[in-house]
Amino acid sequence: MKNKLALLVVGALLSPLFWGDANAAKAKAKEQKAPAQAVTYSNKDRHFSFTIPAGWEKLSGDVNSDMVLFMAQPLKKTCSFQINMTRMQADFPAEASVTASLNSATQDIKLGKNISAKRRDESGMEKGKKVQFTRGWELTEKGQKGGHQRIIYQGYDRENYYLNMLAAAETEHFEECRADLQNIIASIKFGD
Repeated sequence: MKNKLALLVVGALLSPLFWGDANAAKAKAKEQKAPAQAVTYSNKDRHFSFTIPAGWEKLSGDVNSDMVLFMAQPLKKTCSFQINMTRMQADFPAEASVTASLNSATQDIKLGKNISAKRRDESGMEKGKKVQFTRGWELTEKGQKGGHQRIIYQGYDRENYYLNMLAAAETEHFEECRADLQNIIASIKFGD
């Protein structure tokens, strides 16, 4: 009985510390609001940048890691942008992969799976010379009821990193989010 009473007393004495931490965490979470202005992020290792609209928040990952996820606030809109990347072998046939993937995406337009598909390479000047930063393709899916509709930019950078940049929303929210999603994809720029 004494042990139970001692545990109750200790618990009562320590509970303000724990509840105080929990309340402080909740207050801090409420303070962290989505930015009121668009924010441009840069990945220093892969040499690209992109702009996230006002009212969006980074939910997980890191811009300089192999994965990052942003979502529009409030979350009920389901508008999201994520980047996933992975290093391929040095001899991986990136150009053949881009050609085959773009061909498949174009064929999917005829099947009603995609709305559009196009080649998207990024090049620019570096040390006074024109260089190709990426080779890739962009597509917009048609979307299906109960699923997601996406605008996707996929490609390979100069070091053969495969980059999958995906702007998406549940199909029923896609048109509401479409301008933001397309603007994010269009904002992606490679080069220093």
